[in-house]
Amino acid sequence: METKKPSESETFVERMVLPEDMDIYEYLYGGRLMEWIDNCASIVATKHCRKRTVTGSIDSLFFLLPIHLGDMVILHGYINYTTKSTMEIEIDVIKEEGLTGIRRYATKAYLTYVAIDSDGRPTEIPQIVPETDEEKKRYQDAEKRAEERRKRLESIKQQLATMVP
Repeated sequence: METKKPSESETFVERMVLPEDMDIYEYLYGGRLMEWIDNCASIVATKHCRKRTVTGSIDSLFFLLPIHLGDMVILHGYINYTTKSTMEIEIDVIKEEGLTGIRRYATKAYLTYVAIDSDGRPTEIPQIVPETDEEKKRYQDAEKRAEERRKRLESIKQQLATMVP
C-alpha cells in the first residue's frame, strides 16, 4: 500500500476580495468563499492521490469573521485522514486586511473528498502517515469525525429510502 506524508499535498491559495465577490450587505458572499474552499480542497485531494476526485461532503463550515472588499483571503488546505478511497481535508481561511496587513482566522471547514475511477466508482488512494505531533492530533480528531460522518450518512440513507420524491 502506497503512503504519503500530509505535507506532500499541503496547499496555500491566495485571493483578493473584489467587488464582484461581495454580497448585498458589502461582505464577501458566503457562496463565493465556499467555492474557493471547495477549490482549495480539490487541489489538496488531487495532489494527494493524483486521481479524479469529487466532493463527498462538506461536514462543517464555520464563518467566524466577516471578510470585506480589499481584504486578502489565504486558504490553507491540508489532509487530515484517509480511508480506502476518501480523504478528510481541512481548510483554514485567514483574512488579511489590505490596508493594515493584520491577519485573523475567518473561517474553518472540513470536507470529504472521494477518489473515483473513469466509471465514477470509488478507487483506492495512498494512505497518509502523520509525522508531526500536530499531524497526529489532526489524524486522531479526524478519525472521530469520520465515524460520526458514517453514522450520519447511514441515517440519511435510511431516511431517504422511506421518502417519495
